[in-house]
Amino acid sequence: MSRFVCLSVLVLLAAVAVSCKPHEDYDKEHIAEVAEECKTESGATDEDVEHMMQHEPADSHESKCLRACMLKKFEIMNDEGKLSKENALEMVKLSSKDDAEKEAAAAEIVDKCEGIEVPEDHCDAAAAYEKCIIDHMHEHGLALE
Repeated sequence: MSRFVCLSVLVLLAAVAVSCKPHEDYDKEHIAEVAEECKTESGATDEDVEHMMQHEPADSHESKCLRACMLKKFEIMNDEGKLSKENALEMVKLSSKDDAEKEAAAAEIVDKCEGIEVPEDHCDAAAAYEKCIIDHMHEHGLALE
């Protein structure tokens, strides 16, 4: 669950020159490499990356764009700036480590957040998805690692 959120928030909360697909293996080192690439692409700062990794809200447009870049690199957000439910659910299955309860809660969160109205700006949309996911995680009593 935390990897999904990391990638979605940062998801959290997450690519090197080759884009990572949701079904591929990834680890914190790879996520950090993606974050560095996205930092450069978005004009974000080291502080923005740190805040993202700590699941803190974006406080600048560049920080929001960092999150959008991460979501796109991991194909959690599509080119239209919308949450890719199929890829998000696949990521949830990987990150829930076969815990049926966590998987069900995460799938419910994905369902709820996929349907929210988001701004056309992909950076602002990423921030809206992040807020939705975190809010619903708290409702389900799920914690970010």
